[in-house]
Amino acid sequence: MASKTTGTQADIFARIKTDHDTIRSLLEKTEKANGSGRAVFEELQRELWAHSKVEEGVFYASLKKAKEAKSETVEGLNEHHLINGLLDELNAMKTSDSGWKEKLQVLGELVRHHLDEEEEELFEEARDVLDDDRAAELGGAYDDRKKHIMAGLAPL
Repeated sequence: MASKTTGTQADIFARIKTDHDTIRSLLEKTEKANGSGRAVFEELQRELWAHSKVEEGVFYASLKKAKEAKSETVEGLNEHHLINGLLDELNAMKTSDSGWKEKLQVLGELVRHHLDEEEEELFEEARDVLDDDRAAELGGAYDDRKKHIMAGLAPL
């Protein structure tokens, strides 16, 4: 099903998909930097951290009581926890450290799995729970919260 918009306001599905595409691009750039891309990694880390906080606070919170999406929501929260743990570990290392590249590879696999699963499974379940108006409302809330969080995140 295509994402809907209300005027210029993207619904929650389109907004999250845009973030996912940004994350995929940053992940690819970080992997291609081959150990020399600390700045790109830090940008990826900020984006992933902000995305997970906003997604949990807006999207997942709106699905919390919906039994249709409960399993996928709990799984997504657990994956966010694992992703943030790997980010912390990578952040504590130098890109030249032994094991950094391999840990980044694990992060990439987990992130791609998580994004694909959300788009292919959770979105479908959420569309059964959220009507178009609620999806548009959540898209606006997502944008507002993301801007607020990103403004408070200084470059690492």
